[in-house]
This record gives sequence, structure tokens and C-alpha cells, in this order.
Amino acid sequence: MSIVFADRGLHLGVLDALLNAGALDPAALVTIVESTGPDGPEDGYPGPGPRLAASLTLLHAFGITEAQAAAVEAVDFDGGNEIYMLVEQTLDIDTGGESDDYIVASLAGERQLPGLRSLDLDGHGYRSAALDLTPLAGHPTLEKLLLTGDATAAATLESLPALRDLDVSLAGNLDDPDVLNRLENRGVAVRRRGR
Repeated sequence: MSIVFADRGLHLGVLDALLNAGALDPAALVTIVESTGPDGPEDGYPGPGPRLAASLTLLHAFGITEAQAAAVEAVDFDGGNEIYMLVEQTLDIDTGGESDDYIVASLAGERQLPGLRSLDLDGHGYRSAALDLTPLAGHPTLEKLLLTGDATAAATLESLPALRDLDVSLAGNLDDPDVLNRLENRGVAVRRRGR
């Protein structure tokens, strides 16, 4: 069975983790991106154009196996990630990997990464809506989490048995800010803004 995460940005992050682990052939992904050519008048350096949108739609449809998903231990969305650079170099554009085209708007399906130990949500474009943390509920191995922007269902963080390190220094509003004190009382290291 092939896994495709509902959120395109999350799916790209998982593809990046697999590229870094050598579990995906970059040439196969380059071929997908190249299939959107040739460049039109709005495509190419320095910014994104229609080919970027088409490329990301095709990459979002690129499924991974359950075994590949099970092997993912860390997902992040840094602008310099290999998946973004692969796309941008192939299309001859340069957003620095910080385009809102890469935004992570939902964590739905994250439980399909049963070995995930670290999730860093920094550097994936601007998200104006609050992020629902419900999909993280009960994740058995998630130890380290960095949140950005506003979040809802913050009490979900208390359901993470392995959580040891929570960074909210880049986060906005949590719908239950007292959860941070409760987590600290449990022994979770919490990094807050200004501390």
C-alpha cells in the first residue's frame, strides 16, 4: 500500500527525510519535476511560476511504502532541505526553500510515521491558520518537537509518552498555554520565547 500524506508540505518533508537517508533515488524525483517542462514565460529564475505548482502536485502524488514511512525518524522543513533544492535547481528558480508553496498546514496522517522521534516545524513558509495538533495524539516515539505559529489542541502534547524536548520559542498562541507548565512538571524540557 502506498502512503501519500494529505498535506503537501508534510509529504515533501517526508520525501526529504527519505532522500537524506538514501531511501529515495533523487534522479526519479528530478524526472518528475522535469516532466512539467518546458519553461513558460513566467517560469525560471528568480521566482516560482506555474511549473513549480505542477511539480509540487506531482511530487505530492509520489507515494511511499509503509517500510519507508516506518524508517523515518526525523522530519524538518528547513529552507535548505534537499527536496526543495532538488525542485528549485531543476526548475532554475531560487526562493531559498522559503516559498509559501512549501507550507505545512496539517499534520494529518503523521501517525503513519511510527518511528518518528523528532519533528521540527520551522522554516516551511508562512502559515496564517492555527495548526491542529490532534494528529499527534498518542504518538509512541515522538521525543522532540519544535512548534511555530499558533496551535490548537495543545493538550494533545500531554498524550505523547516519549516527549522530552518541546521548543515553543517560535510558537504563537496555544489554545491551552497551561499545558507547558504541566509538561514541565512531568519532566519535559520546554523552551519558551525569551528563555
